[in-house]
Amino acid sequence: MNVRPLILHFDDIYFYQKILRSIGKEVDLRGISGVRYLCSMEKLYELEDKIPNYGKSITFIGSGDFHYVTYILLRRINEYFNLLLIDNHLDIRETFDGFISCGSWLKDALNLKYLGYVFYIGSDTIEGSDRIIRIGENLKQLPFLKKVESPIYISVDKDIINNSFLETNWEQGCLSVDNLLEILSYISAFNIIGIDICGEPRPNPFDPSIRRSEEINLKLINLFYEKEDKRILA
Repeated sequence: MNVRPLILHFDDIYFYQKILRSIGKEVDLRGISGVRYLCSMEKLYELEDKIPNYGKSITFIGSGDFHYVTYILLRRINEYFNLLLIDNHLDIRETFDGFISCGSWLKDALNLKYLGYVFYIGSDTIEGSDRIIRIGENLKQLPFLKKVESPIYISVDKDIINNSFLETNWEQGCLSVDNLLEILSYISAFNIIGIDICGEPRPNPFDPSIRRSEEINLKLINLFYEKEDKRILA
């Protein structure tokens, strides 16, 4: 990672994560209506114009309601790459013509020129695409990724985490925070071309999940920045 994390404000959730805000570059998108869950392609291009092209960095998207922003970030990659998707849901469902959604964006991403394979860790079944490969959260199943020559982009939805630790607004998986960090620690040694994180809890300042979610965010930053810039959380 070569620049500070990018924080996208679609709602107020990150305003309750003061440490994260202190080390990131912030973009306020709260004035754009009609972009939660479902977004017209016209609105998508409006968002794209407002989100800086930050290159090789971590982008914090906010709620899983806005996971389709990953599609914007993937569109900007101009070399062949593979996607590691860690998400309780596969996000490859159908949606309305002329729209993209938090549950459909992967279908659009598979049409991108430079995207090769999607390696998926999550609960959904995979049907109808030989370019989506399920890999387990068990580290013993991950070493084959070392054979992949193209860079890897990582997209994480924290709804993969068991709700005993963190409450998101979508049905959640069974991964512990330690499991997630262990997986990403292993992957961090690879050629990473970019990362995005979503799956924040609802913006309620009295919800303990907000503090826990920020803790996860800071651990992820340390994980991917420690090799190149140990000053990021100094």
